[in-house]
Amino acid sequence: MPLTVAATAVRAALSVAAGLGVACAEPEVLADGANVIVRLAPSPVVAKVAASTPAVRKDAAAWLQRELDLALFLAGAGIPVMPPAGEVPPAVHRGGGHVMSFWTYLPPSGAERPDEDTIGCMLRDLHAALRPYPVPPPALAPLGDIQAFLDRPQTLLSPADVAALATALSRLTADLAAAAPADQVLHGDAGAGNLMAVGGRWVWHDFEDTCSGPVAWDLAATTSSPRLDRSRIIAAYGVPVDEAQLRACEQLRRLHLTIWYALYAERLPQCRQRAASLLASWRRPS
Repeated sequence: MPLTVAATAVRAALSVAAGLGVACAEPEVLADGANVIVRLAPSPVVAKVAASTPAVRKDAAAWLQRELDLALFLAGAGIPVMPPAGEVPPAVHRGGGHVMSFWTYLPPSGAERPDEDTIGCMLRDLHAALRPYPVPPPALAPLGDIQAFLDRPQTLLSPADVAALATALSRLTADLAAAAPADQVLHGDAGAGNLMAVGGRWVWHDFEDTCSGPVAWDLAATTSSPRLDRSRIIAAYGVPVDEAQLRACEQLRRLHLTIWYALYAERLPQCRQRAASLLASWRRPS
């Protein structure tokens, strides 16, 4: 039986890590989605191995390298971030048909998510720290995932579904272009799940989607959540945000999530129900 993507990713991570002098006796898969995240215990190192991302990102290594560079910059600026592993060079590594990066393992101190005040304040401070970043990443790079996915041969989406998503993408990007422009370097995927409780403080991680664009793109990662109080996040952020821009970004976020769950569902059966629910939300009533 062929090995799963997760299994080949773990094998590749162990081989590359060993070649870099990182010992691992007890690999543990912490997550499997866009990337396979492998804790290389007992070493205090985590491997991030591209898994689903190469299906829509022609150069997944470039995205991982931007993440490493940005995290190093922010760590130097005193922003609480998960730093690249000090045991290996802060560069993208290749092996076993995979590309990967290595990060410091930070043991989480709790499973809870940050509240709205924490999210808004920390995002405001993160954006302030990112303004002088010397190498702006591509403009709203994650939006390219949507068209790249729709251009692929489909296994779970009908032609009507593809057409509905393509129409939504065209309409929403036009709405965003019509709103007030205000660009800067962004986290790119600033959802509550990318703030981790570590040692009594909150730490940012997962900057792979870093891009340039309106702050509304980062805010929308949490203001679009039905589990969070949108108004509290905006109030805690404390900087005026274009409402039309934010609404367009919230819908684009949902569209981005839809195509990613559709992509996950191609190899992860446990994601198929969520993928189907998201997809159905874009269908027009008959």
